[in-house]
Amino acid sequence: MEALRELVEVIRDLYLRGWLPATSGNFSLRMDEDSVFITPSGKHKGKLTERDFALVDLEGNLKDGQKKPSAETLLHLTIYSMVPSAKCVMHVHSPNATVISRLANDKISLKGYELLKAFGLDTHEGEVVIPIFENSQDMSFLAKKLKDYLFEHHDTVGFLLKSHGVYIWGEQVSQALMKLEALEFLFECELKLAIISGK
Repeated sequence: MEALRELVEVIRDLYLRGWLPATSGNFSLRMDEDSVFITPSGKHKGKLTERDFALVDLEGNLKDGQKKPSAETLLHLTIYSMVPSAKCVMHVHSPNATVISRLANDKISLKGYELLKAFGLDTHEGEVVIPIFENSQDMSFLAKKLKDYLFEHHDTVGFLLKSHGVYIWGEQVSQALMKLEALEFLFECELKLAIISGK
């Protein structure tokens, strides 16, 4: 499957960038109305193959094989249920995303950057708000918070889990990657601005 092969290549590249240390991060690809490929729990992302993915339905039930899906599967499924256009979800533990999630309170407001156009804005004068949720091992609790937020904020492009990392999605693998790279660049800019301004 071409999209799955493309996703595996992207994951390996993100691992080499240092955004997926140890076995961190998770990725998924929606195949149809009731099927999602998702990375397995505890698998080293730098050594991932197409055969390693678990296939689940939109309730998180395994549809094929015995692979244990990511512990954060429910967050992916919540995104797919609330954002019908989403076909690929990416979650990385990059240093920029992790650090900025610890410095900010409940959101990060990105304004004035030309790169905001990567999120579909027509002008750099717009704003992209990235919410920050407190991390929890209770995925049902987190999924409920995410669902409630997405219900109220239809233009959300991604979110942060505090001290954890970033989630982002797109209509295909390439679009999700573009948004992830744009967001990482903007996080880095915000962190550098904070250092320069002494905040």
